[in-house]
Parts: sequence; C-alpha cells; structure tokens
Amino acid sequence: MYRVMLVEDDGAVRHGYRKMKAWGKNGFSITEEAANGRQAVDKIDKGEIDIVFTDICMPLMDGITLMKKVREEKKQIPFIMVSSFSDFEYAREGLRLGALDYIMKPLEEKELEHALQRAKEVLGQSTLNHVMDKICQVCGPEVNPRDPLLMSLSRYLQENMKNSVTLDAAAEALNLNKDYLGKQIKAKTGRNFKNLYHSVQIAYAKTLLKNDNYKIYEISEMLGYTSADYFASQFKKVTGLSPAAYKKQMI
Repeated sequence: MYRVMLVEDDGAVRHGYRKMKAWGKNGFSITEEAANGRQAVDKIDKGEIDIVFTDICMPLMDGITLMKKVREEKKQIPFIMVSSFSDFEYAREGLRLGALDYIMKPLEEKELEHALQRAKEVLGQSTLNHVMDKICQVCGPEVNPRDPLLMSLSRYLQENMKNSVTLDAAAEALNLNKDYLGKQIKAKTGRNFKNLYHSVQIAYAKTLLKNDNYKIYEISEMLGYTSADYFASQFKKVTGLSPAAYKKQMI
C-alpha cells in the first residue's frame, strides 16, 4: 500500500476525502493528515510517506510553500495538488516544481482515481522497494538494499501482499529453485523465508494500524492473513500488544 499524507485545512473536506473508495481500490492508504503545510512538514520529517495529497490555499503555510520546503530538504516525495480554478497560477507553480498532478475542486471520485492511477505509474519503480525498506528495518543494516535477488523478492511481495505468499510460490514466480532461494534469503537477511515474510507483514500492519480508516479485519485481509483472529494472535506474539491496543496507542 502506498502511504498518503492528506493535507487540507477544512476538517469536513478531509473527512469526505477519506471516505472515497478510490484510495484503497488503487492501493493507497491515508496514513497521515495535516491541517496546513506547517503541520505537514513536521509530520513528513517524522513519518514514512510515499505521496502528499494537498490543498493549495491553506493558513500558516500553503501547499506550494510546503512543496518548496520538502524540496529544499532534498526529499523527492511526489505531490498531487487540489484546489479551485481561481488558484490556477498557484497550480502552475506547483507543476513547475514537479507536482505529479493538479485536480480541481470539487474533487470527484473519478478524477481522484485517474490521478492515483497516474501516480501509481510514477511510484511503481521507486516504491516497489518499500518491502525492501521493511526488510532492512527488521533485519538490520547488514542487508544490501540493492541486492538483485532481494529486489526481485521485494517486487514480488509488494505485488502479492494481499495473498498468502509461500516460498514455493515466490520461487516459481522468480524462476528459481525453492531450496536455492531459501538458502539465498537466509544468507542475505539472516532469516528464513517464512520468518522474513511474517516480519514484513507485521511491519506493514503497524503502518496500517496508524490509519483510523481501516478496521482490523480489513488490515488482516490486506496483508493476506487467513482470519482476523490469526492476524491478531501473530501480531501480539511479535509486539506484545493486540492490534486493537496498538491502534489505540498510535491514533
């Protein structure tokens, strides 16, 4: 799932955006929100964000200034901007700075879906390694994020996170012998495939539980668990907390 920061000063409008089905349908999850650019800068510095979806005209710091601040810090996080026709000159500035898209208000589901589909094409190559980020996170700095085999495995897991992935299936997809793949994963990460995959699932679960839009059973399904109860038991084994307790603690 691609992690979205939603930046909009109107709480009712944010609520409406959150309820749109295009996010989940296209593999996006609103994991952070901010009421203005200043709040967004602080959260971007602290969190893990794949893309920023922002209004242009906001108090304290507008969307254009937000994008400039992020670029000044050498962060290449993609932006989608939304605003009214009267803000078109601002929109042109945003596009000049490298915004992926500009959507006019009022935001319609169809327009959002088109923008997200275009964003996925751009994000595809760079974000396929979010699984790699999780692998590095759970296995430590000795993992080489540019290792060709691990990159191929990351791509496969990213594309199949909703399924229950097995070593057999991964080996078949990568055209490798199962035993060879298992040994290589162990050598490169210090973990066997099952343990590595399970750790990545839990790491993703922690990210998704920060989002109040998702029910625990939905997160369970998104991560390929056979049931919400099994997901809960596995999550507690690793974190010491139930998903509900962790979610309450984080939100």
